[in-house]
Amino acid sequence: MLKEISCPDCHWHRLVGTAEKLRLLHQVGMLRRSENPDAALIEELFQRSSRKLTCDECGRVGLRIDYPRDEEEDWGDGRVCEQCRRTIPQERLEALPDTKICIACQQKDEEGVDDTMPDFCPKCGEIMMQGTSRGGGLTRYRLRCPRCG
Repeated sequence: MLKEISCPDCHWHRLVGTAEKLRLLHQVGMLRRSENPDAALIEELFQRSSRKLTCDECGRVGLRIDYPRDEEEDWGDGRVCEQCRRTIPQERLEALPDTKICIACQQKDEEGVDDTMPDFCPKCGEIMMQGTSRGGGLTRYRLRCPRCG
C-alpha cells in the first residue's frame, strides 16, 4: 500500500511503497533484516517510525505519514498542485482558474525539468531504485526494481 511521507517545514513529499518502507525502517533501526517480514508488521512499524524519519530536502527529523491525497480531499485549502502538492496561490487561481499546477512546477515543465514523480516498476508497482553496473571499465547507472530485480 502506497503512503505519502511529507515534511511539515519545507513541504517536501514522496510516495513510498513496501520496498521503500523496508529500506527506511532498516535505516532508522526499527527492523532487523529478515527475508519476508509480515506486511501488517511493516505497516505498523512504518507508522510508528514517523518521528525518526528525516526530510531529504531540509534535514528535519520527524515527518508526516499519510495516505496519498486525491484532489477531491483537499477541502478548504484551495487547490493543491498536482506535481508538488503545495497549495496554489489564490492570485494564480484568479488569473488562471483552470490551472492544476503552481508557478514553480510550470517553470520546471517549460524548462524540461521533470523531477517530481518517481518511476514505478511496470510489473509490481514498487518505486524503482537507481543502481550501478560495471563493465568494460565504465560505471553505468540503471533503474531496477528492488522486488523484481
